[in-house]
Amino acid sequence: MQSQHIFAATLARTRTIAFVALTVVALLCGSPSHAFAARVFLDPGHGGSYPGAVYAGIEEQYVNHLIALETRAVLQSRGHTVAMSRTSDANVCSSDIPTWHWDETDQQYYLYADAKTGAYPIPYDDLQMRCDKANRWEADVFISIHNNAGGGTGTETYYNSWDTVTDTGPSKVLATYLQQDIVAAAGTYDRKVDDVGYYVIRWANMPAALVEVAFLDNSTDRSRLLSSTFRHKVAVGIANAIDHYLNAKLIRPIEPRIAGATRYETAIEAARSGWPTGADTVLIASGENWPDSLTASPLSYRLDAPLLLTPKAALPASVAAMITQLGAKNVIVLGGTAAVSSAAAASAAHAAGINPSAVVRYAGATRYETAALAAESLGTTPGAGVVVVSGETYVDAVSASSFAAMRGMPILLTPRDSLAAATSAFIARHSAEVTSAVIVGGTAVVSSAVQMALPRTVSVERLAGPDRYATNLAVVKRFWPEGDISPYAATAHNFPDALAAGGLAAKNGQPVMIFGWRYLDKGTREFIMQQNDRLRGWTIMGSYNALDYLLDWELAKARRLPPPS
Repeated sequence: MQSQHIFAATLARTRTIAFVALTVVALLCGSPSHAFAARVFLDPGHGGSYPGAVYAGIEEQYVNHLIALETRAVLQSRGHTVAMSRTSDANVCSSDIPTWHWDETDQQYYLYADAKTGAYPIPYDDLQMRCDKANRWEADVFISIHNNAGGGTGTETYYNSWDTVTDTGPSKVLATYLQQDIVAAAGTYDRKVDDVGYYVIRWANMPAALVEVAFLDNSTDRSRLLSSTFRHKVAVGIANAIDHYLNAKLIRPIEPRIAGATRYETAIEAARSGWPTGADTVLIASGENWPDSLTASPLSYRLDAPLLLTPKAALPASVAAMITQLGAKNVIVLGGTAAVSSAAAASAAHAAGINPSAVVRYAGATRYETAALAAESLGTTPGAGVVVVSGETYVDAVSASSFAAMRGMPILLTPRDSLAAATSAFIARHSAEVTSAVIVGGTAVVSSAVQMALPRTVSVERLAGPDRYATNLAVVKRFWPEGDISPYAATAHNFPDALAAGGLAAKNGQPVMIFGWRYLDKGTREFIMQQNDRLRGWTIMGSYNALDYLLDWELAKARRLPPPS
């Protein structure tokens, strides 16, 4: 077969391959201790129209699948969660989807659909879908299971180093353990580890390895592959290798990170980072619901005021302490008492040393009215325009937050199907100044009817993509087309840490980019790879529970950086 990181000071970026060698030497001995439960993605190679090697009537896809099923059972018995690219003799993908290629002419990566075919010959589409499944599932490791042909015997394992040296860290260690432990458990001949960059191990985001268990064209190997006892031994070897790898704890923070134990503590750390010498004003919004804080970033930037979060009922003591530490003398609450109670607002006032009656509250009957009131406070900048985003979801407002703040553009909210009355009224009141609008989000969240309802005197630009990640990229490409950038990385799946990022990112002139917990979207990975020369690193917003440390590693892999020391 021939087919593939509390805010930390900037962490040391000295990365050396010696780290890997030392790790392998130190950890290659002994049986694995009980590893923490992990998400393991198994990819039985081939299947369906692509049987792989066929000898004596035995198809490679068949034995690959049997080994994967037995490995799944062993891993599950140890408490791991397992997903598979296929669970039957079937194609993983039968359509033309975006796939990766290396263009030798200009040395650039391109992500596109083209029906091209990889080795053996399996369409890249089928291989890419295996990666897509693992990436979306946010696995800890990716293991592709194959069997060999072409003369020979025994086991060999591969990791990728063709296009990135990042894989010479955890991926190489994973491959080394696989080779060692399969040979030890199953008694196969040791054909060693190699660094061939097969497609699936290049384009799976997480540490990945491909193992060739045995040779189908070798009658002895073939007989062993047909033995359930042998396949169980192989499965035990794979499971031992995964436990060895997990116990090595190689996935650690790489990028500086702004994080606290809770969403309230993370917002405090963001304030501490962005306003180290204090702030005259603080913004207070709900940490339990997101609508009122969607419009906070332009106010934060204009007033040089950090955003702090609170539960409805009572202001946390740590938030009160931060208000005092900042030396704030002005408190602005975003939202009504249903979001931030009078008691919480009074506590904020007390921490600032002011009378509760001096607290300014922007609160309308709806989220749309609250946003318009915040916009009135911000005011308009001739020629800057406004931003219109969905008031029914938060993620596009996160993408808009930094550029809107930096350009003095109020963020206005709307339902999907009709322009909010409060938003329409704000634009009408400021018709002389508001001559343009940027809609962030596709028609699934802000419909064409909303766009058509904007005054004809307003020129409209829509920044959108087929999903939240593509929309986020459209924003970054539009407003940060050139020059060095150090983006703030925020979660696409929960609001508090992401909303706290907007004002801080704007203060530092940087975009906010969004990610899954440990999911790096293909389009974002392509952008990082193509724009690596101007990327100067990341600031991760939130704790491990918001953005896993594995994301740090995936970002390093996309940038083709050496593994961290």
